[in-house]
Amino acid sequence: MAALTFALAACGGGDDEGAGATTEAGGGTTEKTYPEFKIAFDNGIDYLDPGLAYTVQGWSIMLPAHLGLVTYKLVNGPEGATIIPGLAEDLPEISEDGLSYKFTLRDINYSNGQPVKASDFKNTIKRLYQIDSPGVGFFTGIVGADKFAETKKGDIPGIVVDDDAKTIEIKLSKPQGDFLYVLATMFGSIVPTGTPAKDQSTATIPATGPYMIEKYTPNRLVTLVRNPEWKGIPDVPDGNPDKMTFNVLEEDSAALQSVIDGQNDYNFHTIPVDRLGEVQDQYAAQLKLYTPANTYYFFMNTRVKPFDKLEVRQAVNYAVNRDAVVRLYGGLAAETENVLPPTYPQYEKISMYPNDLAKAKQLVQQSGYAGMSVTVYANSRETSQKQGEYGADVLNQMGFKAKLKVLDPSVYFTTIGNQRTKAQFGVANWFQDYPHPLNWFDVLLNGNRITEEHNNNYSNANVKAINAKIEELKKQPELNDDVNAQWAEVDKMVAENALWAPVVNRQFTDFFTPEMDLDNCYVNHVLYQFIYTSSCKTG
Repeated sequence: MAALTFALAACGGGDDEGAGATTEAGGGTTEKTYPEFKIAFDNGIDYLDPGLAYTVQGWSIMLPAHLGLVTYKLVNGPEGATIIPGLAEDLPEISEDGLSYKFTLRDINYSNGQPVKASDFKNTIKRLYQIDSPGVGFFTGIVGADKFAETKKGDIPGIVVDDDAKTIEIKLSKPQGDFLYVLATMFGSIVPTGTPAKDQSTATIPATGPYMIEKYTPNRLVTLVRNPEWKGIPDVPDGNPDKMTFNVLEEDSAALQSVIDGQNDYNFHTIPVDRLGEVQDQYAAQLKLYTPANTYYFFMNTRVKPFDKLEVRQAVNYAVNRDAVVRLYGGLAAETENVLPPTYPQYEKISMYPNDLAKAKQLVQQSGYAGMSVTVYANSRETSQKQGEYGADVLNQMGFKAKLKVLDPSVYFTTIGNQRTKAQFGVANWFQDYPHPLNWFDVLLNGNRITEEHNNNYSNANVKAINAKIEELKKQPELNDDVNAQWAEVDKMVAENALWAPVVNRQFTDFFTPEMDLDNCYVNHVLYQFIYTSSCKTG
């Protein structure tokens, strides 16, 4: 997912291993419950509809409100990548050929008192297609889903449900090694049958988790309160705060100051580079540094000039000084030329494009596109805008006429992901939805998954050999050494075709008031980063 949009290694500081929320899973509570957790949030929420949201901001808010058939264990460290039953009673019965997944639903109600039905799952998947969800590509392997996508009417025969027996069978047209992970994404969260096939962000869809969204005022406020129908699910934490208030603040400095002044308990924003030293010196006990699985890059739209030519894309990779980008992020980053983060077992370091501006200029001259105008896209967050300004400067040095176009974070990814925009070049990033190479290469670089709207393949990468290799590796049921080596080769193929200009893997900050108990109540999840419901106060 992108961040304004989850590291196979533990997130958070080394002393966080084993620390977790003190609220018991499955209905029990402890003395760590407290009235309200106030968060200085940013304005990067795209949607609060589980069928449409595709940013860290949207998913992290909805995590305690919306569950699917399966979910993740919300603990620190690699164990957090463990899939556990959610709304299903148990993990699925999977056929030997990997084509059938059978579930039985728990007896559970939505927050409005309506029972969750097996047919709700089928209608949830149908709704994804009806609203042109960015998540539809995850479910195309279900038998009949491709035909339903054409008309958005009728049935999906590959989903067989029985409301009386509470059973769900999902039939796949071919094995899909990441399918359980797919079901655990926010797109797999079950919503009631009859939920309108349009954005329901401000209509607050009934919840299935321990919390529910009480109110959403875009670009201002989100509040979550406890779900009165929640009866508990094993290994799903009930949460400590009775209420969570997300106060949207646009400026990073204002958000930081609001926590220092005690107006908010936690700062979602990254600490500004010019204030990081101050925070590390004066408030070290309130600060956590962590490195989630992420890659920041420049996209180059291969459908439009000048980036339809390989020479130009290669030139960008030579011209970019990745160390300069590290400095833009205050040193909280590491250089990269890879798609995959270094924490992945499939990662093999790529060093294909040493910084060479002279060579970049030569390639631009060879392309015949020198002097062409290029619009560089970035969002108005300080770090994105700085990276965008740097990208425009590099393009100008290469011989183009570049100008920066800055958009509001709440519409940034939907704008560059709309083919009508014809965005040439811009700042992008990816945080894993689940720990599998498919979540990087299939979602971001498979030409078979390019869409007109909500497109995640901002470069419109469509290299037949890469597409074919991704489709072949989709069928692999496990990530053994041979399969891992093949994924590393895909990473290399992307670099050879210069489909991106990867620049850095970033490190991030969590900053709290001194009243928050970070020794006993801090979970930084391998996918979802800081788990808000794990928080508690000292004393």
